[in-house]
This record gives sequence, structure tokens and C-alpha cells, in this order.
Amino acid sequence: MKTKKITAMLCALALVVSTTVAASAKSNEDWAQFLGSPVASGLTAAKTPVNAVAAKSEWAVKHTATSEYNGMKFENNACGTPIAVGNYVYLTTSGGTLLKLNAATGKTIATTDCKNVPLYFSQIAYGDGKIYVPQQTTAGVQISAFDANSLSPVWQSSEITYGTSAQQIASPITYYNNHIYFGTYTQDAATYAYTSGVYASIDTQTGKIAWQHENTTAGYYWNGGAVTGSAIAVSDSSGNITAYQLSDGTPVSTVSAGGPVSSTLCFAEGRIYASLKSGSIYSAKADSTGMIYGSTAIKSAVLGNSITSSPVVYNGRLYVAGGGYGATTPFSVLNASDLKTIYQIKDIQSQSSPLVTTAYATDSNKQQVYIYVAKYGTSDANYVYSKDSSSVYVIKDSEGQTKASYETLFTPSVAQSSSQSLTASKDGRLYYFNDSGTLYAIGTKPALPSPATGETPVSAGVVVMALSAAAILILKKKNKV
Repeated sequence: MKTKKITAMLCALALVVSTTVAASAKSNEDWAQFLGSPVASGLTAAKTPVNAVAAKSEWAVKHTATSEYNGMKFENNACGTPIAVGNYVYLTTSGGTLLKLNAATGKTIATTDCKNVPLYFSQIAYGDGKIYVPQQTTAGVQISAFDANSLSPVWQSSEITYGTSAQQIASPITYYNNHIYFGTYTQDAATYAYTSGVYASIDTQTGKIAWQHENTTAGYYWNGGAVTGSAIAVSDSSGNITAYQLSDGTPVSTVSAGGPVSSTLCFAEGRIYASLKSGSIYSAKADSTGMIYGSTAIKSAVLGNSITSSPVVYNGRLYVAGGGYGATTPFSVLNASDLKTIYQIKDIQSQSSPLVTTAYATDSNKQQVYIYVAKYGTSDANYVYSKDSSSVYVIKDSEGQTKASYETLFTPSVAQSSSQSLTASKDGRLYYFNDSGTLYAIGTKPALPSPATGETPVSAGVVVMALSAAAILILKKKNKV
């Protein structure tokens, strides 16, 4: 009888461990659009690799297209920013193809033609069982929806123009509650200024435009939206931040960030945050209705030049990258409440928007997080890139930390530049590509040093196996008696 009780207790304990791990895994969300979520910008609960010892290259797949110009053939290596949904990764290629890949192996599961995707910044999104892909032609910008399982076409929106001017699109598509939101732009060929644009919403059930606003003075280049509650806030290329009601597009409030913005906004801890291209961070109080209170605005010191990285905020600390083409801004950690600089990392030159995992954050380790960005890349006069170009950095940060703690997590097999941000899947893989057209998947080795104590953790599977073995041993001893 005693043996039966012990065995039952061990089995019950194993069940508890299994259930706890399953519940924890379910709490992780898909990385279904740029920066993961419009309400938790840049944050994931996935257990990503925390250092180079733990990280491993799981697969690398090159996606290129051969083009012809004036009788000469050349290879186009541009991919769209990948998203991770369930067990799959989705992305577009410059050749006009939407791909569905097995997230664990990188093998192509399905493809479909999707012509006229933007060559370098195709920022797709998933929601409501569909993949949303931006397209641009001489007639204007359209969004096409494809079934996420089969990749069969579902609908294509009408063209979006500004008056008689066709638009282009580089901003991310934001999905939220059966609608998508995005911005477009026109560009002056001589000055490269964004002279006009449209910010629009489409009903994902019908593909019809729900509402749109024409901007007569600025466009939306890399400008993405942040959901505050019942509104979505977005900046334009001149630095005006406007919040629109999600339901009908009615403007709620508008403030000026004081300079051009070319990145996605962050709404966190009751404030709106924006990166200015001039090298500062702007912030103002905002509420769930979309009301932004300009009188509460604050601005950081100049962190560097030409910031196009989107800020990410967690536990009162703001993370933003710098660097990139023609820029030398360090990676910066700021106090989110007053935008004072806590520390900077000059060695990290990145155009990525940070990806922050909170999976290891606890009160005992002072809410320790891990942040991932990719090195932009450096080349010589012959355009030969340094070996560490587009390497991935991991930065460790926690409450009260004032000095940098970071290392190179991963170095790609092909050295090239990369202006991309990373994507995380539920199971903790990281995905990104560089300008060689190679998509990389970075996983975690089975034996992982604990980020909190440095001790080797015991996985749930090992615990269950150990408990089962213990039960068997007890039964064997009982039978011998």
C-alpha cells in the first residue's frame, strides 16, 4: 500500500510538472507582425538562447531571385521581414513570392505568387487566419490577403493613392482585432523628401478600406502604429504623432515630436515613445482613448545621429539601437520615466529594433531581460564586409544595472550588411536575414546554463523521466522483498 501511495505521488508530481510547463509554453505568443504585437511592442515570453554557448545554428536557407536589366542578369537578394506563427515562418521574396516554411527545418511548405512586393522592406502580418502582404504598382498601394494554411488568395484591396499620386509602402502592417493599419508615402526624386502619404485601415473580413486619411505634407516610411486601447497612434515622416479611433478613424489628438520620425511608436507604461532621426527619444503621457498630452512631453539628450530603431520599453527601462547606414549611434538604455541615459554600448552599431525576452525575468534576478539586435555591417573600399557583419548581439539588463553586459550570440555564415530586426517563435528560435538573401534560424542547445544562477537547469522532460525512474526503482525493490 505504501509503495502504491509513493508511486501515485510521483506520477501526480510528474503531471504537475508537465502541466506547468505546458501552461508556460501556451503563454508565449506568435511573432505575428513587425515587433511582435502592437500592444506589447518588441516583447516576447519565449525562452530564447541567452549566450553564445547556449546558441546553435539550426538552419540557413538562401532565398534569391534572378533579374534582368538591359540584357544583364543579376541576383536580387532582398527578402521581406519574416514572421513566426505556430510551427511556421512566413516571408516574401523580391521575386514576388510568399513563402511558408517549416520553422524547425527551414524547408518550404507552400508558396504562392505575390507580385509587386516592395523589394527591401516588405513588412507582412498575420491575423484572423490570414497573411497580409503589401504590394505597390504605378496605380498605387494594395494589400493582398492569403489563407495562412494553404496560401490561397482570399482578397485584394483597392489601390490607395494620394489624389493622382501613386503611393509606395515601407511601413509595417499592423494587425489588431480584425483590422489592419498601415501608412504609405510618395517621395521627391530630387530631395528624397516624403511629400505626401495616406494612413489607412482595412477590414480583414472583407478587404474593404474601413477608413483612410491623406497627409498633405509628409508620408509614412518606416512609421508603424501602436495601439493604446481604443485608438492607434502613428507618427509621420515630419514628426507629427496622431492617434485615430480604431473604429472609424476619427482623429483623437495630435502632437509634434519636434523632428522627423522614421520608426514604429511604442506605447508602454502610460506613455508614447518615438525615436527621432535627429538622435533623441521623445515621450509624452497618453491614455487608452488615444489622447496624447503634449504638455507632458520630454525629450532625451542626443544619443547619436539618425536613429531609425523603434524604442522598446520594459519595467521602466527603454532600449533603442543606433548605427546603420551613415550612422554611428550606440545602443542605448534609458530610464523610461525621464529619458535620462543609464548607459550606452558604443561597440554595437545596429539598425535593428530591439527584441526583448522577458522569459527569464523574476523578482529575485531584478527582472533580468535579454535583448537582441543585429550588427549593421562594415565594408572596405571594395565592398568586402567584415566577418562579423550582421552578427547578432545579446545584451543582458536588469533593474539598477548601470554597466553594459553583452556578447556576440551568433555570426552568420555569409558576411553582409543587415538592417533587419529579429523575429522570435514560441519555442525560442530567433530568425533574421542579411543582404546575402540568407534567412537564419538560431536555436538553443539542449544543455543550457541557467541565466539566473549559472547552474545547469533540469528540463521538464528530464524531471518527468527521473520521477518515472524513481517510481520503477521503488517497485523493483518492493518486488525483491
